[in-house]
Amino acid sequence: MRVRPTSKRPCRLERGEMRRVSQNRNGPLVGYHVCCPRCGFVTVALNGHAGMVITESPDGERVTFSQPLRCVYCAVLIALRDGQAELEEDERVRRVQYR
Repeated sequence: MRVRPTSKRPCRLERGEMRRVSQNRNGPLVGYHVCCPRCGFVTVALNGHAGMVITESPDGERVTFSQPLRCVYCAVLIALRDGQAELEEDERVRRVQYR
């Protein structure tokens, strides 16, 4: 699944969207707010925290995380490589269902 960078506020993100922190591309990259494609909860990925290295393409459209990000709510692992997300489930994943 393709993850789309956007400038929406974190509370307005939809599944499969992410927002750069800080929005100023001339400033240093702090991290990304990532809306989980599985449950819709927004989790923060911080560059340099716990070994996480975030790289961006020059246009900022393709982002790569050095390791999977675990969703705070459903606990699925979100592996992001060149703007493509793959969800990985392990024994910690919560079974969340919306009706």
